[in-house]
Amino acid sequence: MWNTSSMMKPTLNNLTHWVVGAGPLVRQMADEIGLIALVNRMLTWDQIRTKVSPGERIFAMVLDILLGHSPLYRVEDRLASTDVPLLLGEGRIAEDFSDDSLGRALDKLYDAGPKAVFTALGAQAFAHEALTTRSVHWDSTSRTLYGAYPGTPPKPAAVSAKEDPNAVLQPPPAVPRYGHSKDHRPDLKQLILSVLVTGDGVIYQGSVDAGNASDKALNRRAIADLAAAFSPEAMADLVYVADSSLVTADNLAALRQQGLAFISRCPETYGAVRTAKTAAWAADQWDALGTIALRRNAAQYWASEQSGEIEGEPYRFIVYRSSGLDAQKVKTLDRAIANARETLTRAAVQLSQQTFHCEHDAETAAAAFRKRPDYRWFPQSAVDITSRVERVSTGRGRPRKDAPTQTVWTVTATVGAVDDGRRQAEQQRRSTFVLITTLPPESWTAESVLREYKDQVLCERKFHFLKDPLFLDALFLDTPERLEALGYVILMAALLYSLLERRLRQNPNPIPSPVRRGLTRPTAHELFRHLAPVQTHLQPDGTRGVSLPERLHASFVAFLDALHLDERCYTHPPRSHVPSG
Repeated sequence: MWNTSSMMKPTLNNLTHWVVGAGPLVRQMADEIGLIALVNRMLTWDQIRTKVSPGERIFAMVLDILLGHSPLYRVEDRLASTDVPLLLGEGRIAEDFSDDSLGRALDKLYDAGPKAVFTALGAQAFAHEALTTRSVHWDSTSRTLYGAYPGTPPKPAAVSAKEDPNAVLQPPPAVPRYGHSKDHRPDLKQLILSVLVTGDGVIYQGSVDAGNASDKALNRRAIADLAAAFSPEAMADLVYVADSSLVTADNLAALRQQGLAFISRCPETYGAVRTAKTAAWAADQWDALGTIALRRNAAQYWASEQSGEIEGEPYRFIVYRSSGLDAQKVKTLDRAIANARETLTRAAVQLSQQTFHCEHDAETAAAAFRKRPDYRWFPQSAVDITSRVERVSTGRGRPRKDAPTQTVWTVTATVGAVDDGRRQAEQQRRSTFVLITTLPPESWTAESVLREYKDQVLCERKFHFLKDPLFLDALFLDTPERLEALGYVILMAALLYSLLERRLRQNPNPIPSPVRRGLTRPTAHELFRHLAPVQTHLQPDGTRGVSLPERLHASFVAFLDALHLDERCYTHPPRSHVPSG
């Protein structure tokens, strides 16, 4: 037995090493685009009586979203174990960033108009980085919330396009609502977050909207926002890329009015899609495009140029075949046909067990059987109507020989073989998709249109932080106003993420990695992961030193070079934006 009372207790010393990770790099990137200064300039606050500026408090939340993933009420606790002055300014301590302090900063951000603040920040970053773009990609995601919020309907309700409050260009408050859940949680309220991403992956604009906002209406508002930000000459050189929610009569009219070219996937609900696919397969002349993705075993693509109209306006329709869809859709289609046979067989058994007292009723039942959706796969199925004479029972037991008789009809159905022609046509339809565009084929080939559309993944990558459950789901915000303001803080974090990633990917040299040969297309996530162990410590002369495992030395230097950031961000705390005290 161990005598725990005689064991020596460890000696406890004050913390002299602080884990900072990539935090100093995030701070320097934020200072380069002027995040803290812009927030302080646009928000109303008392610069004499306030110890910590709202811009610093907003940045504290941005930093924690990117590196800490703590709920608001724990940001202060996390800061207690890191180098607060190095990350948040000279003289700053963890207690300056309590949940109450951060909540008041959200209130000030909401009062100033959080979308206006974020739009100004995006424009400022765009100018600082000297960004140019020929295309912008739009996409949205839902953010599931927990808890009750005032002013929201008690039960989920479907929202039609005509009833959508976001159908106008001036949005209503972004309050939690029930709506179409992209998280597959229709039982929970949500917010909608959307972004406009440039062709090189930087967030240019974004918005936080009510949970029942429709993507169709949000696309229209994004087009209006672009028209307000760009001159007509710049709009003429820009390409707007979005998913199928863009293709509506109102949105197409808005695009024509602004002279904005676009690329989108055309919904199957338009007859022009079926017409284009039918014409493509009838001509059977496909241009081989090869692979689009860089990964191993990437799908092969073929294209067929078609033209058509929507609402009387001509458009270019490009039908694409994919080897990946070919293999995937065959399995799905065969499974659907097998399920249809099983369903139709059960219906045939039930039908054969019925008797009809007039021939007309039997014919009606047979016709209804042939009209079943699953019958179309088996048009050779036999449906026979037969009649027979039977005695009518007038009591218990078998009918008497002299009992009256009646004629009854029965319907017998036998499920036949699959229609190979119909199956082949359906397989062809499912293995193709149609992109609609107004770009001229002389300058935009079918391959370049597809590549541009495939870059929609630029938006999806930015949703990594927009959907972080650990940060948002654990929040206890009293008001929807704070929740909306926080949504824009998360967009600010995603903006910094995209700027860091762009710089990394512009670097022609691979980043050495102790776990991989080299990062040729590094992400900001790789930056945060590799530099997570970096620590700072105070030296005897009062200056800061940097410590990290030896195996990460080369990675650390390469990341600094690729980002064009000053290594002194790890040793020299930034100045505070207002005097302490």
